Amino acid sequence: MTFFQSNPEDGRVANGSYINDYFNLTYQMPQGWAAGEAGPDPSQSAYYVLAELVPRSQANGTILIAAQDKFFGTNTHGSAADIARDFQHAVSHIGGMTIDRELTAVKVADHLLYRVDYSGVGLYRAAISTESRCHILSFNITTRDRNLLAGLVHSVDSLSLAAAGKGGPPPCVPDYAVGDNILHKVDPTSVGPKFVPIPVRIIADAEGNVKHVHVIHATAEQRRSIEQALYQWKLKPYEINGHPSPVETGMLFKFTEGAAPRSP
Repeated sequence: MTFFQSNPEDGRVANGSYINDYFNLTYQMPQGWAAGEAGPDPSQSAYYVLAELVPRSQANGTILIAAQDKFFGTNTHGSAADIARDFQHAVSHIGGMTIDRELTAVKVADHLLYRVDYSGVGLYRAAISTESRCHILSFNITTRDRNLLAGLVHSVDSLSLAAAGKGGPPPCVPDYAVGDNILHKVDPTSVGPKFVPIPVRIIADAEGNVKHVHVIHATAEQRRSIEQALYQWKLKPYEINGHPSPVETGMLFKFTEGAAPRSP
């Protein structure tokens, strides 16, 4: 299953849609739009610029699709609604910015999406966010044309996302790979810069074997060292209603003289 093999940054544009296997996300882009410039690598706080979408002809808008990992980001421990509400509050206190539409919730693809419209310096914007796999997914729409904004926002109605439950991605559980849940552990070799936190996500199968390691932000040497160690880990099988289940969790590494992970 792609849930065990893909990472958030592995999205692509194909056949007029943005597709992301990690989130099992498909978004049909507005007609005549295409992929823009590639974004930067994931940040140390695990913020991803997933895609920039732009019109092929007249440059009158952009759609930026991004994701923030709730394990590692600052001020991301609330719900998607809380985070959208905080965003609206922050924007309302920026000089020259106006809130044009207060926070609104709408259900799309069995997910609640939270929308805030705001404007300033000749630009009209909508920030639309939801939660998936312990990430805050956001669609940040910007245009110079107030009338165009409504149509671009309406395009998000085409969004489909992974559903929770049977057949969906593994449950996302913070702080699972700690303490007695670790049945066998191998520490990575300490390489590269010291004392810099390295965010890592892992997926273990229903038997507790680590099947996927995603070192989000590190040097190539550090990535190899962490991957080689974590693929030898064995976790206590995670259970849902008494039945073993795959699980996804995260941890932070700091390379010191004796590298050891800690919870995000």
